[in-house]
Formats: sequence, C-alpha cells, structure tokens
Amino acid sequence: MEKTIETILSHRSVRVRDSNLVKKKLTEMLKGGNDQLGVISDFDFTLTRSVDHDGMPCFSSHNVLNQLLYALHPELEEEIRAVNAKYIAIEYDPRLSREEKLPYMIEWWTKAHDKYIEFRIHREEIEQFVANAKIELRARWSEARSVTHSLPTDQCASCVPGVVSACSEPLIHVFCKDASVIPKDAPFYDDIAHRGNILLLGDSLGDLHMDVGVAHKGTVLKIGFLNSRVDDLLESYLDGFDIVLVEDQTMDVPDLILQALLENSKKLD
Repeated sequence: MEKTIETILSHRSVRVRDSNLVKKKLTEMLKGGNDQLGVISDFDFTLTRSVDHDGMPCFSSHNVLNQLLYALHPELEEEIRAVNAKYIAIEYDPRLSREEKLPYMIEWWTKAHDKYIEFRIHREEIEQFVANAKIELRARWSEARSVTHSLPTDQCASCVPGVVSACSEPLIHVFCKDASVIPKDAPFYDDIAHRGNILLLGDSLGDLHMDVGVAHKGTVLKIGFLNSRVDDLLESYLDGFDIVLVEDQTMDVPDLILQALLENSKKLD
C-alpha cells in the first residue's frame, strides 16, 4: 500500500499542499475497499480532455451549442465570445469568493439558455453537432470506468437542454453541482448511503462542493485537474483540492487509485 501511495504522489503531474494528509486519506480509502467508495465527478474537462493530442482546445458541452449557434447565426459569434470571456474571468478569479461569484454564474447561464431558446435550436441540429463535436474522453478513461462499473458514480455537468423551447429547473451552473440539484427520490442516494468514502473529481474550484448534501462518514479525497493558467491558479487549487493534476490529459492518477483500491478489496475478500 505504501508503495502504491508513493507511486501516486510521485506522478509527474501531481501537486499537493499537504502530502501527509493525502497519504492518510489514501490509506483510509484503500483500507475501506470498493464497498466503501462512491465517485462524484464533473464531466467537461474532467472526464474529457481540455486539449487534443495536437494541443488544440476541445469543446465543453455548452460549447457544442455555441458552435451550433455560430454556424446558424454567424453574427452572434462575437457577442457570445465576449460574454463568455467576461464570465469565465469571473469564474476563475482567485480574488473573489464563491458567494461573490454565484450571482454572476446564474446571470451567465441564464443569458446562455435564453439565447438557445430565442433561436429555437432543434433536436436534430443538436444531435448532428454532438456527433461531430470535438469532445474527447481522457486517456485511460476506459480503464478507470471498468473499475467503477460497480460503484455509484454521479457525473455532474451544467445543464444542456434537449429541444430548446425551455430549460429545466433548477438551473445548474459551476457552483451548484451538488446534491441540492439531484431529485430526492433518485437511486443515487440509496446507492451511496452505505459508502463512507468519496472520490471527487473536478476541474473547477466550483467542483469542490459537489459532495455537499451527500451523507457519508468517512474520507473525501478531492482531485482537481488544473488544465490551464497554472501560474495564476495553482495556489488556489492547492488550497481546495487534496491532489492537483497539472496539465494532465489522462486519467492515470484516478486509475492508479481505483486499481489499487480494487486490488486491496480482493485481499479483503
């Protein structure tokens, strides 16, 4: 177990603030085994790559709809890009608190959804763009997924509507992806009720709170993918996440943890 933990911490992309705390959490999580683990993960730029193999940007879910709007209404591109740039700067501003950012995020996603409604994007158009979208899963995702197939896994992403004549409530944005937006009768709660430990995966500081409202009594290990602006954001990410993965387009580290947990569970059986 100690060798596995050292392998994880010595990975080229790993940065930690408190290595002793991370070792303690990893030890407790590995001892608990599969039966005690639940996984909570963001989707865009967490399970998916932020850049492709050539270093070119990949799309987020919302960006697929934006690209569709650009294709159908080229005159909107400059306006939408300017709006996104404004709110992205606010989302990642390390000087602002979560509470200060909240109203801006609500304002941002409301404006975005209003655009989708206003221009009446059709399901067929969405399906066509999704099929050709530049959304790529991270390397070793399939290996990690094969380990988690028996674990309760909640994947959170900001709402992208189907047929855009209205958007479902509640509005989901980067700072409210937690249990408050999951229906109380969802199977997720029963699946995770007896599991004490949580592995949380995200790429934004807003993802730090995805475990809020999930009942558990054990360890929460938070892993953050820092995909860009490393010099500006590393300290903030280290303050929030137990492990920060710097410019890493793979699932290597989560997979190492999950594989070690699986092996340890076999020993416990």
